[in-house]
Amino acid sequence: MNSRRSFIKKVGVAAGAASLAVSTNVLAEAQKKKKAKRALRIAHLTDVHLLAEPKAENAMVTLFTELNSMKDQPDFIINTGDTIMDANNQLPEVVEERWEAWHRVCQHNSLKMHHCIGNHDVWYLPKEKKEQYKGDKRLGKTWVMDELKMKQRYYSFSQGGWHFIGLDSINYGDKGVHIDEEQLTWLKAELDKIGPDAPVCVYSHIPILSITSFTYYLHRKPATEVRFPWGDMHSDFNDLKALFHKHKNVKLALSGHNHYIDDVDYLGTKYLCNGAVSGSWWGGDLDEFPPAYALIDLYEDGTIEHEMVYYKWK
Repeated sequence: MNSRRSFIKKVGVAAGAASLAVSTNVLAEAQKKKKAKRALRIAHLTDVHLLAEPKAENAMVTLFTELNSMKDQPDFIINTGDTIMDANNQLPEVVEERWEAWHRVCQHNSLKMHHCIGNHDVWYLPKEKKEQYKGDKRLGKTWVMDELKMKQRYYSFSQGGWHFIGLDSINYGDKGVHIDEEQLTWLKAELDKIGPDAPVCVYSHIPILSITSFTYYLHRKPATEVRFPWGDMHSDFNDLKALFHKHKNVKLALSGHNHYIDDVDYLGTKYLCNGAVSGSWWGGDLDEFPPAYALIDLYEDGTIEHEMVYYKWK
């Protein structure tokens, strides 16, 4: 009996020690996490699709007023494209009107904005008008870059210990959506240059990885007819995924385009597709997703916290 009690006592002590060790480890992890200091707060806007109409303009004034009056204000805004509604197949006076509307609403914003190009931002003409405007220097991506004061269609910058890379994903052709060879070469060199210590946020208009690319079409077509991921996710995902996996400090990839919201953690990178400011192109909710933007907190240790804001645009 004594040896049985002795055995139980020893087991109890061992279990207690193990429990204490686990508790200590959990506490140590919690303290470690708690010590991480927030480096930056950013606002992510995407798919504004601005029209020169009171409803859309008033909504953007509301949004910018909301952001600029926050007590815990973002350090800057990332806008991942489709800034205006449909510069495709439009006469120049229509595109001019929409860019003028954008500049009007931006008078209500004092926060720095970093942009990338969306497919709706690229100006091209109806076929029957191409000859008339042949040689217009604004054709293609030039006009959007001028309006948004973008010196390059892809670029990088650093702030708060984080490195940011804006990509141009508006490249189609037989490969589907992809970044071109020139851009890919630059991206590889850029990731090599910054080294492994600074956490990296990549952003593009079209998602590099997102389940929304598939689910959007499943609302509208049977699965057998959906050409996935044609046009709505990067067809060069495997190449970019391998590059991000090699550079494990690529912690975050932001996108829009699909007007849906998802959060995918894949091989150490968080892919956030953050809906659309315009919702259903200023027609309310798109399927289950209301008009929204995101607030994202970036920490010195590379961790991320984010929330969607369903702003009262009506």
